[in-house]
Amino acid sequence: MGKPGTWINSVYGAGMGGTDAAPIDVGELEDVVRWYEAAGIEPRIEVCPYAHQSFHDALFRLGFQTRGYESVLFRELDASVDVKPPVTPPKDLTIEVVDRTDEARVMEFATTAVAGFMPPGQSPDAEFVELSAKCVRHPLTVCIVARLADGKAAGAGSLEIHDEIAALFGLSVLPEYRRRGIQQAMIAWRLNVASRRGVRVATIGSKPGISTERNVRRMGFEVAYTQPILVRPGAGLVANAHG
Repeated sequence: MGKPGTWINSVYGAGMGGTDAAPIDVGELEDVVRWYEAAGIEPRIEVCPYAHQSFHDALFRLGFQTRGYESVLFRELDASVDVKPPVTPPKDLTIEVVDRTDEARVMEFATTAVAGFMPPGQSPDAEFVELSAKCVRHPLTVCIVARLADGKAAGAGSLEIHDEIAALFGLSVLPEYRRRGIQQAMIAWRLNVASRRGVRVATIGSKPGISTERNVRRMGFEVAYTQPILVRPGAGLVANAHG
């Protein structure tokens, strides 16, 4: 758990087990709610539509409300076919893997990744930067930085691989470098790395209708499902910074 307002303050994957699984233990869900409220944080749960029906019913009874939606998209990969971005990227664009043992490179990645999500003129929060740095240090992740001829980091993104599944996440491009095909190039680069490592299916999450969703759909991704983001508001509770 991060401080109140931190984007990681959310529950994921709860209630899963398929339609044949036993109903959830409502007491455990109530414990989660009490834990968040004791910390002064608004309980927030991303609910997969394939979660057991008892989980959906319990959330309704506990007064959870819909705050937004998140789509999970996927595409199959073939190691014999390179993925190419629909838009030709700048000729001077280079993409490199971040050396997790080089602290300067780790912090450059983390600052770039967080800054790309911030409103114009707002500096990245130090805790958000440190959370991003932890992604680089994790042994299952591959983190990348994109640069142009000026040598400055233009964008950053991550990839996590588990067996034949890969998850692309955390990709952002700084405002001054946008609309030049850099995001698509970084998506394609990570897909090709995953494919060469034996990945058969890649996934990515996106809010419906934003540029990320449009870009990945142009690159062969399809929507697997869209999940609601449910919260239980309360007096004095701090909401997640990302809704």
